[in-house]
Amino acid sequence: MAQAAAKLKEGQGTGEPLIIRLSRIERYEQQPRRFFSKTGLEELAEDLHEKGQHQPVRVCKHPKKPGVFVLIGGERRWRAFHLIQERTGKEPLVKAFVDSVTPDKHFEEALYDNLQREDLVPLDEAASYKRLYDAATEDSKSAKIATIARKVKKSASHVANYLLIDSLPFKVQRLMDQERPKDQQLSITAAIDIAKSTKDDELRFSIAKEAIDRNLGIDETRMLISVRTGASGWGVGGSSRKPADDYRTFRTFLQNTLSRMRRIEHNFVLDDLYAEREDEDDDRMADAETLELVIKGLQKMLKEVKEETAKA
Repeated sequence: MAQAAAKLKEGQGTGEPLIIRLSRIERYEQQPRRFFSKTGLEELAEDLHEKGQHQPVRVCKHPKKPGVFVLIGGERRWRAFHLIQERTGKEPLVKAFVDSVTPDKHFEEALYDNLQREDLVPLDEAASYKRLYDAATEDSKSAKIATIARKVKKSASHVANYLLIDSLPFKVQRLMDQERPKDQQLSITAAIDIAKSTKDDELRFSIAKEAIDRNLGIDETRMLISVRTGASGWGVGGSSRKPADDYRTFRTFLQNTLSRMRRIEHNFVLDDLYAEREDEDDDRMADAETLELVIKGLQKMLKEVKEETAKA
């Protein structure tokens, strides 16, 4: 115990976790992670209270407050311990590794610690890359992205795509909130595609909201993007492909669309489909709007195909 106290006084973990009162640990105000699941924190608090803490948090000495430490990694556990204190009225003791981290490296250390966790929220990851990007000293955008990618052990395309997510307006990012029901969340892929398609923030929000309200899949969302922005719907977010690959994809799309349309025509009476619906009028209106989008997209394709044929 005396040995641990001596190490605590020195502020060095030397490979062993120290026992620190919760009140002596402060959160890192520039912590890359901003979104924490309330349900997840409550479950973690119960687990810590019943089974104890198995994984220590990471801290460093506060640069201005003697005897106080600042989190590097483990804010979920830190928050869960505060929930335990609120419930029990007793201050928890926290196991912590004490590292030597300079203030200018604190953010990067916190980011790397968070990137190792599977539950890191995409918006937090995106914001972290943006901060690293703004601090980068390279001359070109591609060089900055390449440097970040090496540091975080991700591909350059991954970093570039998440920087696009960070460029979305806050009201679009809110649609990606992990606390929203799954069927009301904007997917990462859809968010990237929307960010690539236009810089108009109002249009970005309108497309995102419509994609969620209509419960559109990614291909349907790309079609919506195509109609609303005039950008290419298919492959808005995809990597570059050979023209022959794109043509095969286009032909497959046409054949599948024709096949499914004929199947519906031969096997269903549309009026009968709505007869038992509780919200018949709303369903008809929503489906009519979707059909209009599909028709507009197909008409645009038809016009381009005919124009090229005429030129030939």
